[in-house]
Amino acid sequence: MTFARLFCRQPLLALACSAALSISVATAAPALSAKQQGGKKQIEQLKKLKLIEALNLDDATAEKFFVRYNSEQKKVEEVRKSLEDATNDLDKAKSSGNSEKIKQSTQLMLDKHKQLQDANNELLRSVREVLNDKQYADYLVFEAKFQKQVTDILLQGKRESKRDSLKK
Repeated sequence: MTFARLFCRQPLLALACSAALSISVATAAPALSAKQQGGKKQIEQLKKLKLIEALNLDDATAEKFFVRYNSEQKKVEEVRKSLEDATNDLDKAKSSGNSEKIKQSTQLMLDKHKQLQDANNELLRSVREVLNDKQYADYLVFEAKFQKQVTDILLQGKRESKRDSLKK
């Protein structure tokens, strides 16, 4: 039995889950280690399953939602990657001491931050079109809480790992 069928109640919803999960897995950043990619995939899968549950999506809405969500999320990730590249360029420019290069890299980084905000806004606008008012409100709250929960779990894990290493 597949992961999606195990956790999704209806066959079409299971198909949508499978498609959503396979797209998210295929778009994982190749620069991450295998362990990091595995963790990222698990978080993405958990997020999508929790979204289906939190938004109470029917089959048709789930299919439309994940088509848009995956498409826009891919764009957000591409912009996020270009922001990381711009950050690295700025770091190198700082080391070089060339003030003109620093100025250019700083402006590029500011532009990438704006592009990231625009991509996130487009994601929000796009999924808004397929959700009703309550589902959209639930989506916005879910996004804010899910990110915080993941951050808290990761920080807690780091603290425990540090504490364990000090005990040895």
